[in-house]
Amino acid sequence: MSGAIHPGGSYRPQTEWGGLPGEVRRLETQAELSWAHEWRVLADWAPAEGGAVLDAGCGTGAVTRRLRARLADPGTRVVGLDADERLLAVARATRPVEGIRYVAGDLARPPLPAAGFDLVLARYVFQHLADPVGVARSLAGLLRPGGRLAVVDVDAGLWGCAEPDLSVFSADAYRALGSAQAADGGDRLVARRLPRILRAAGLTEVGVRPFAYTSDEVGGVAALAPQLSPERLLPLVERGVLGVAAYARAMAAWERFVALDGFTLLLGFAVGGRVR
Repeated sequence: MSGAIHPGGSYRPQTEWGGLPGEVRRLETQAELSWAHEWRVLADWAPAEGGAVLDAGCGTGAVTRRLRARLADPGTRVVGLDADERLLAVARATRPVEGIRYVAGDLARPPLPAAGFDLVLARYVFQHLADPVGVARSLAGLLRPGGRLAVVDVDAGLWGCAEPDLSVFSADAYRALGSAQAADGGDRLVARRLPRILRAAGLTEVGVRPFAYTSDEVGGVAALAPQLSPERLLPLVERGVLGVAAYARAMAAWERFVALDGFTLLLGFAVGGRVR
């Protein structure tokens, strides 16, 4: 995901593997790997000229900066909103880009004027929300008539595929991850629920646009380690949520997979809806 959500969400960057510095690096890597593929399906939802775009849950601004560079009109205003001041401090300090303003605030109660944006983008945010319909309704309230809310996220049951298959070795470990996230109010199956979440929030013309990319496109499977390596599960071992044996099986399988130059196809979803 891009950044923090609101109190009670399942994303806590300081508890991720490597602590806050490690999570800052992971977010930058994630943006570098996936943003171009996401933009392919998002581009025609962005304003062609002028207007304003909100990156909701912007975190360190890794995608906010890339979004600003992709917009056709340099006059389009871009705002990054996040609840985590530590991540926002990184955003404000990293390669300042003209035309971006960062704002601290809760996505459920955004401190921004109503009807002020043409596009609101929320990347890898909704999987962490205890009240996704409520947040979608709040973000929709920031849109001008005809504006779009675009939600990018994944589904743990539809994440993609690997050759050779890793699932038999890692199923227990990633099942523990899903259970831990659910216990904290999140949902790793959220992508399949997003169309109805957006409709329940009052959005219309709701549509799903899948996107995919492969390990071969990004320089090999080792480049995906910040996203896919079981090392990301170490905090669950420390919390006692994941057993050491299950973690060891997953890690050994991943190391073999990398050594064999395994292949992965990663699948994500952009779900968009319009306000009247």
